[in-house]
This record gives sequence, C-alpha cells and structure tokens, in this order.
Amino acid sequence: MSTSEETLAPNEPMKLGSNFLRGTIAEGLQDPVTGNISADDAQLIKFHGCYVQDDRDLRQERLKQKLEPLYSFLIRVRMAGGVCTPTQWLELDRLAQSHANNSLRLTTRQTFQFHGVLKRNLRDTIYQINQMLLDTIAACGDVNRNVMVNVLPELSGLHAQAYRWGQVISDHLLPKTSAYHEIWLGKTQVAGQAPDSEP
Repeated sequence: MSTSEETLAPNEPMKLGSNFLRGTIAEGLQDPVTGNISADDAQLIKFHGCYVQDDRDLRQERLKQKLEPLYSFLIRVRMAGGVCTPTQWLELDRLAQSHANNSLRLTTRQTFQFHGVLKRNLRDTIYQINQMLLDTIAACGDVNRNVMVNVLPELSGLHAQAYRWGQVISDHLLPKTSAYHEIWLGKTQVAGQAPDSEP
C-alpha cells in the first residue's frame, strides 16, 4: 500500500505538517479578537478532544449585526469503559455548571461531553478534567475516540479484566505526542522524555 500524498485523505497533509498535532492551537487560544480558532486548528483540536461549534439559533441575528457566529466548544472526556468515581461525577457536574452552560451529557460512547464551553474557558476546563485523573486526548476526530467495554467491572473477575484491557487498548491507541500536555497542562518537554513519534 502506498503512503504517497495522492492516496491520503484531504486533511492528512495538514496533520503531517502540524508539528505532531500542535498546529497553532496554543496561539489561537490567546487571540481575544475571535471566539474561534483557525480552520486547520479546528481539525487538529479534535485530537485534543474538542469540536468547534456555534449557536445556530443566533446565526442570522449575529450576521445582521455584523458579528461573527457565537462560537463555543464541545469537549469529550476519554473514559474507557465509561467508568468514573462518584467524586469524578460530582466534579464533572460542578465543571459543567461553571464552564459549560450547565450542560453535561452522557453519550453512547460511554463518556461525558461538555457543550457551550467558550474559548476563554477551554484551557481551564481541560486542565480541571485532568485534575480529576481523566483526560480528553483523542476523544474526537478520526481516531478510536473511546474504547467501550462492560461498565460494571465489579461484577466479576472477567468483567474487571475486560475493563482493564479496555484501558490498556485506549492508552495504546493514543497519539504519540506531548502536544496535549504542553497546550492544556502547561508542561514542557524535558531531557529524557519520550520524543514525539509517528508510528
């Protein structure tokens, strides 16, 4: 099978030139003039667990007022098997109230989604999700998104084993880049860390 650019999907060259899924996301988050990010970054941010959205009900009115659409972001949590602790549930609910338009949704992918997160709250929302020992890495886009398994690992040893394998598979399928940790958690790569790689 050839991997020439002629056989790649239209967004593959953009991903290849994105510095391991970094693009200009960090710079776009700093731009106070718009609630949006660049078109390329809107594709790349999917690998960080987000989609750009806008309020369809306000599109025409904002257009008449010569305003850009009211942009916001969907954030999807990566949660293999859909298992979270009671404390995580309460923290996710609190975060939805403070950062996501009071919207926390359960999905058919055994996870949670926040809707209506404004760009100015995006970094803090993802940071707080990580503080709960959850993350959003590769929860959207042309990736596996989430690994679904039985949601009750405490039912039996086999259920627990299936759940553990779901976590292992989810971790194995993550992009091999530190871009997520740099952009959302403020981490910098130091000597000795595994370098970004393209499998």
